[in-house]
Amino acid sequence: MNRDYSEVKRNRIILTTFLVSIIIHVGAIVAFQGVSLVRGFSSKPRAYKVDLIRPPIKEIMESSKEKHAAPSQIRTEPPVKSKEATISLDTEDSTYHPYTKVIKERIRTHWVYPLSARQNLIEGRLLIVFRLDRGGNLIDCNIAYSSGHEILDTHALNAIQSATPFPPFPESITVQFLNIRASFAYKLRFEQ
Repeated sequence: MNRDYSEVKRNRIILTTFLVSIIIHVGAIVAFQGVSLVRGFSSKPRAYKVDLIRPPIKEIMESSKEKHAAPSQIRTEPPVKSKEATISLDTEDSTYHPYTKVIKERIRTHWVYPLSARQNLIEGRLLIVFRLDRGGNLIDCNIAYSSGHEILDTHALNAIQSATPFPPFPESITVQFLNIRASFAYKLRFEQ
């Protein structure tokens, strides 16, 4: 009889343990529902920043008027040359090279490697697109490709803004506006 009692007691313990285990597992499944347990295989979503360069509203309005002009108002003369051009600060094009060389030197005198970035071994490359009018005035300045470090991006933008105003366009540059792509590379050099 003593044997039957201990067997019943043992079966109750097993049954109770089994029920507690089921409750804990169901609770865990409900609590972690939607949480990925395999993080290594889930890909992180990528974010891209896109800066669009558009002509001023005045140019857009003029072009829309021309599209909807009456047949008697349609021009028969050849189209006017482009009002703007986009070039690299490192261009070798003979039309723009003398002017971009002056701009590059002006920016270089204001461009510094931030001390805190050097001390923290921060490096990076970025691309800035800035827009000038015929008088050499800075109209717009945007980061097209960030270095990933705000301190580097900010110092490069400040270098361009501090170098303004730039000289007026020479007569060889016939456009109204000039969009210039300038790349900046912050790279530490270690002496051995």
